[in-house]
Amino acid sequence: MKARFIVPLLAAGALLVPAATASAAPSGSTGRAVAKPAAFPVWCTFQGEKPFQVTQGGPLYAQGHYTGCSTPAPDQCRAQVDLQEYVRDGYWRAVKHKDSGWTKCSGRYTTPGLTCVHDGEKETYNTQVTLQVEYEGHFSEPGIADTSNTVIDC
Repeated sequence: MKARFIVPLLAAGALLVPAATASAAPSGSTGRAVAKPAAFPVWCTFQGEKPFQVTQGGPLYAQGHYTGCSTPAPDQCRAQVDLQEYVRDGYWRAVKHKDSGWTKCSGRYTTPGLTCVHDGEKETYNTQVTLQVEYEGHFSEPGIADTSNTVIDC
């Protein structure tokens, strides 16, 4: 099962779930079941926000929140939010992390704050969000998205 789509600022976990309808009718002493296969998407979307400070000079946070789910909704979701710092040559490293664990598919998740040193050098940060959904024992692959960058002395 693959994530349906990944778009900038939005992580989407999606799953194409097989469904079957069955009917049983007596025919003498045996029953007969007829399965009619069908499929429907089960998904949620989770949006990341650019890293931010609540107070000037205060800690730096990354945050994400659910923006919607399919009907029927997944049974549970796992959202992860990372505050990432740009290292060099296209590489990023997570400096703060928040994991919802497998839980209901709603809410807002914020990383612990990164204490800013204010050494006069500006660093580049972004938020990466990851979402995976589960429905009736089937799991999607994770959907991953990054926000635009925040450049700050932190």
